[in-house]
Amino acid sequence: MTIIKKEEDLIRQYRLDSNACIAKRDVDGVSKYWMADFVQVAGDGSHTIGKALIAADWKYMFSQSSPVFERLPDEIVIGEAGDLAWEKGKWVYKNDKYWGNYSAMWRKVKGKWLTQCELYVSLNK
Repeated sequence: MTIIKKEEDLIRQYRLDSNACIAKRDVDGVSKYWMADFVQVAGDGSHTIGKALIAADWKYMFSQSSPVFERLPDEIVIGEAGDLAWEKGKWVYKNDKYWGNYSAMWRKVKGKWLTQCELYVSLNK
């Protein structure tokens, strides 16, 4: 197995774990993959900057009867320098009608892959 393939598989595993944490409504579990300056652009185009602020939003969202969603990666590409990666795929709410495409930028920081930003686009409305 090549180094690139191992890195892609690692990011894919992190995504699966993140999805499992969302299913459990475990914000700390999800946010452990975010950089401190994490940027999130929601499916409607609204955006939030900062891990602490986004985690607080998610805690509120999960305290309500929020939809549970998962990200299903189609492709993960590791940059030539080995410290940046691009992920793209589909996202779907498991208990609601919303779905769309997403992309994520991953950055390797002190040997660990973290998401720097995620962009979601709702495609059903």
